Amino acid sequence: MAKAIGFDDVDVLVLHLSTAALICCAYLSGMRPEEVLALRRGCCTRVERDDGTVRFEIRGRHFKGVLDEDGNAIGEGEQRADPWIVLEPVARAIAVVEELEDGEQLFTRTLYRYAKGTCMPRTGLSSDTAVERIRAFTAWANQLAAAHDRPHELIPPDPDGAVALRRFRRTIAWFIYRQPGGRIALAVQYGHAATAMSESYAGRSKADMLEVLDQEKGLALAETLTEAGERLAAGEKVSGPAADRYRAAAVEFSDRYAGTYLGRRELRALVANPRLQVYEDPKAFLTCNHDAFTALCNPDRDRARDRARRTPDHSRCHPACANISRTDSQIAALRTEVARIDADADAGLDPYPIAAREQQRKDHLTAIISRHDAQQPAGTEPTE
Repeated sequence: MAKAIGFDDVDVLVLHLSTAALICCAYLSGMRPEEVLALRRGCCTRVERDDGTVRFEIRGRHFKGVLDEDGNAIGEGEQRADPWIVLEPVARAIAVVEELEDGEQLFTRTLYRYAKGTCMPRTGLSSDTAVERIRAFTAWANQLAAAHDRPHELIPPDPDGAVALRRFRRTIAWFIYRQPGGRIALAVQYGHAATAMSESYAGRSKADMLEVLDQEKGLALAETLTEAGERLAAGEKVSGPAADRYRAAAVEFSDRYAGTYLGRRELRALVANPRLQVYEDPKAFLTCNHDAFTALCNPDRDRARDRARRTPDHSRCHPACANISRTDSQIAALRTEVARIDADADAGLDPYPIAAREQQRKDHLTAIISRHDAQQPAGTEPTE
């Protein structure tokens, strides 16, 4: 039987619900803290486009770079010309807060029962108060997880200190470009977030969200190419149609960037260099040396150049693509996967359709391993 909610607990739970909505908006929209805190009732609308797609648009105020005629910052900001494009969870979070608040502003300091009946002004929530609410929400969530014996849902202490709203923008950028299809449970939804956020900041030179995303992409490319150079230096072999491009990219990166500080200008140059577009895909056991005009994952590769996809689509990777290369490390991971399939077959626990499909997959993976071994110089031992 569920435990009843006490009358005196309602205020605390309402604050936690509002904080959860604030976190959702700050994390999945890419807004700055002051932009999230300035949202007002009716800011989010559902738009159905002619092609059948649905977008959720948020209209509000922005503050960065808003100056008067004398070049002084305007404290109250101005209405943003272009809306933010957000996901449905953000729209639902805003709808929840609109039910909680009586006034026009969505996030206020007076969101509790006794304050609503007084003459206290409906002041907006400050960034410092938001930090305290996030801290209280984290503690409450951990208490709830412990009470229900769910230790895997505990929120660990943050080594960098208190979680402020400004950290959410960079966090989602890290997940989008560092873990494509990885440990995020809703990887497809986060991929959609990358597209939606790109749309919302398109054509707006003063907004730096795309710069943040490109910076994360540049750092990810730098890490991938650094690891590639270390593998080649350790004697690893490379196979696949793009093996020469993989080696050339590692050499060029080492010659131009090894041991240097990668600032914004260097990262922009790295992202813009078509020869250095190297992306690891652990799930497919390969490296994509991306070329938008030959990539089989890109259905628009034959169209206009300015619309060509600049990153691989990990959900559409094609085994016959000319951009694929594989290292000894990836082949070793393939051998481990083949061994796992054999172990499952020996156990005999899979239904026949799944077992048959796994055997077909094993044949495909074994053929890849054989091709990799065949491309190695004579006298080279296969990778174990």
